[in-house]
Amino acid sequence: MENRLVSIIVPVYGVEKELPRCLDSLLDQTYKNIEILLVDDGSPDQCPQICDFYGEKDQRVRVFHKKNGGLSAARNYALERVTGEYISFVDGDDWVEKDFIEILVHDLEVHHADISIIGYALAWENGKCLNQTSENVYEVLDREQAIRELFIQQKFQCMSCTKLYKKSLFDSVRFPEGKLFEDIAVSLDLFRQCSSVVVNGTSKYMYYQRANSIVNSKMNEDKLVMLEFVGKMVEYAKTQGGMYIIEAEAFYLKSALMLILQAYNSPQDGEVIRLTNILKEEIKKHKKYIFRNPYIEKRRRIVLRAILIGVSPKLINKLWKAKVSQ
Repeated sequence: MENRLVSIIVPVYGVEKELPRCLDSLLDQTYKNIEILLVDDGSPDQCPQICDFYGEKDQRVRVFHKKNGGLSAARNYALERVTGEYISFVDGDDWVEKDFIEILVHDLEVHHADISIIGYALAWENGKCLNQTSENVYEVLDREQAIRELFIQQKFQCMSCTKLYKKSLFDSVRFPEGKLFEDIAVSLDLFRQCSSVVVNGTSKYMYYQRANSIVNSKMNEDKLVMLEFVGKMVEYAKTQGGMYIIEAEAFYLKSALMLILQAYNSPQDGEVIRLTNILKEEIKKHKKYIFRNPYIEKRRRIVLRAILIGVSPKLINKLWKAKVSQ
């Protein structure tokens, strides 16, 4: 099975404490035929030196130093230089189990799929891990089923790091540089090229939770691009005779809800209030897809309805947290 080279792309920036753990987990893979492309994206800490150390340590590690351009630019830089038949992405502060690549390759080749997906867990510094996918899930999906599940966002999410791709899928696809939520931006373009996708819910990717992550940062206008990207999925669904419209609209509304909750938990200055009002209007535009939508969980429907009737941010937060704890 190890006759096909897997290119693992690792963008590196500001993760000097976590990077050795990440790289050790990659070098310890049971699937040995790999190349690891470390792209030092102008990191201001000790990451460049750590990259060089691992490049000297193992010939499978290829190190590149470039001017800072962001995560998408680093990934795109590596995509131009990969030599493997399959491509995987791992973030420099995350890590993977020993059989991460082995399982992804096995599933992809056994089922002649174009994308192989594995489960993941959230991981904290204190050692706590929380699985985000069900180990009971193991399915082979055709193109229509895979796109539907992409919009539903339950069996798997858009995140690139839990997937193994055939290299050819990226022949005409690149990540949008200078924008957040880059994984959402490219997902549909990649899935539309697939004949089949295999999904394995076993958690093998450890997604490290940092206090200063994008998700935990203050709401700002750059984050609205998420709705732009998911909005393109809604538009695509409309061109397909509406076959995915309920699922795509559910994704849009859940995305808007995530952003408005971030806004409610940000300092309430004029900019945040302006963005909150934009998000409220977006929810209103799509409100007919809230009610009786099987792809929006009950707690989210309740909170979305509360937003529509003008419940205060303080009460919305209480309602959300109360529902989460039940």
